[in-house]
Amino acid sequence: MSPLRQLLAEVRDARGGVRLDDIARRVGVARDEAVALVDYWVARGELAREEVAGGCPPAGCGGCALARACGVARAGGPASRPEPLLFTIRAVRPPQPPPDPAARNA
Repeated sequence: MSPLRQLLAEVRDARGGVRLDDIARRVGVARDEAVALVDYWVARGELAREEVAGGCPPAGCGGCALARACGVARAGGPASRPEPLLFTIRAVRPPQPPPDPAARNA
């Protein structure tokens, strides 16, 4: 299975609480590549990306419980990122069953 389709399957199979870094590792791509794959599926309407209410705290990374895990503190803090930091990714459409080989012969 290609990394593109594998990422889609991983997101569909995820039951909450899975980090994009973990999905990227399972798919075998870098985090930046995983973001690009998610962007592709969002553009195709298969996935939806939604900002988590609140995002970065007003106090910056020092006031955030996720500062060590998210990597923004290492990149210069939330002021250096134009896009929302915290977001969820969810499947929009359920997986389609594979084509039935018997239907071709009918």
